[in-house]
Amino acid sequence: MSAASLSERSFAAVMWSYAGGFARAFAQLGVQIVLARMLGPHVYGQFTIVLAVMGLGWYIAESGMGVALVQVKELTNDVIRQALGGVLMQGAVVAVVLFFGAPHLAALFDEPGLTGPLRACAGLVFLQVMGNISFSLMRRQFDMKRWYFIQVTAYVVAFGGVGIALAGLGAGVWSLVAGFATQSLITWLAAYRLVRHPLRPLFRMSADLRSFGMKVLGSALAAWAADNLERVVIGRVWGVASLGAYSIAQGLARAPATLLTFSVQSVALPMASRLQDDPERLRRAYCIVMGGLALILLPLFSLFAVAAQPLVLLLYGDRWNAAVPLLTACSVSVPFYVMAASTGTFLLATGAAGREAISQLMLAGALLAGFVVLGGLPLATAIWIVPAVYMLRAAATYLMLSRRIGLSHVRTFRALLGGIALAGVVVLAWEFSAWMPQASEVSTAALLRLVFVGGLAMLAVFASRGALFGPELRTVIRERMPSNRAGRIARRVLGL
Repeated sequence: MSAASLSERSFAAVMWSYAGGFARAFAQLGVQIVLARMLGPHVYGQFTIVLAVMGLGWYIAESGMGVALVQVKELTNDVIRQALGGVLMQGAVVAVVLFFGAPHLAALFDEPGLTGPLRACAGLVFLQVMGNISFSLMRRQFDMKRWYFIQVTAYVVAFGGVGIALAGLGAGVWSLVAGFATQSLITWLAAYRLVRHPLRPLFRMSADLRSFGMKVLGSALAAWAADNLERVVIGRVWGVASLGAYSIAQGLARAPATLLTFSVQSVALPMASRLQDDPERLRRAYCIVMGGLALILLPLFSLFAVAAQPLVLLLYGDRWNAAVPLLTACSVSVPFYVMAASTGTFLLATGAAGREAISQLMLAGALLAGFVVLGGLPLATAIWIVPAVYMLRAAATYLMLSRRIGLSHVRTFRALLGGIALAGVVVLAWEFSAWMPQASEVSTAALLRLVFVGGLAMLAVFASRGALFGPELRTVIRERMPSNRAGRIARRVLGL
């Protein structure tokens, strides 16, 4: 693939990933608000446990085969068949362990009613790993437009249709499990229809493919530990209802962040893999990605942090009041979480999967130790260990990458500076809006303040005349802006 073709397809894929990510974030937010109001904290705590167990099973069953299909230099049918054989064998082992281990896992949280949903995870693991083969082939071709259409449609049908209907019938946690199963099935069938691949598995794997998969698996398991060990501890120490409140707070903060991370990683991995022998282009790509993330993440989650109380009450109601302090802490942690994950993708693409795994394990260990030490405190206080540890992990991951590709700290700071400045504008605007005349309804007052802050942030972007965009990001936007009338107007408005 030529440099011009790679750049063009990468940019288009990033734009579709952002668009698809935000579409799914809004769909997820709307559906989750309805389900959360219907089901309450305890059911959400139960489903959080189910998701954590299922996620661990998926990582073990998948064993890095999806990333291997994206990263391999020469993709053949034999490679695809080897990956398929690997996930089927490992998936069978995982399914057996989950089925027979479900009662013991349910007892760990003193929730006997979770045995059935946890056993259902055994079959869901197969749906997930099979769908990931087609999805990985779509990622390799930068086909993010069709993938996100599938994802958004499947989510709305599964959770917005099946999930809400079953919740209305009193199905409890089964309504969420059924929604997840429906989403996985739709995603697999639709992705395979678009990207056909051999369905006859090959149960022998090359040494290179197995070695690469094991490296990715190590990093993935470390990532699972970093994301889920604190949930396990919260469920055990503070109870399933507290875990539900934490899940909603983290979900509200991470819904846009996770999708944004996934969007960036879906494009950054194949792009950086092709640029690993060109350090300067790799450094430039990293600064573009970080600059774009900073402009979105830092203002948005600064607003989430300072406006946590009206956001929770507005969206979920008084039933979820315990989630307010948790949302503040989670919002502070999200920018560090996303930037560390995106930096880890560049490390992975340059062959440093082992180093990324080490940083993930350090994060998991620090979170686990922190929650154990702070177990006697209220969860609203202990939760601040999360942003502290994520900040340390983001710094460590960045330092590993900067040394590996020769990236200067000054260049990185310039890429991030616009997002930092815009976050400051957002926080000041929110504090200033407290002096505005307040509406009689709390929800109306909160909406007016949020609209005011959003409008002021947009005004700051336009007034900066492009100064908030980092040098690399400003250049790539200017180059990729359409040359038609709309593009010329956009360049003038943004000062590009």
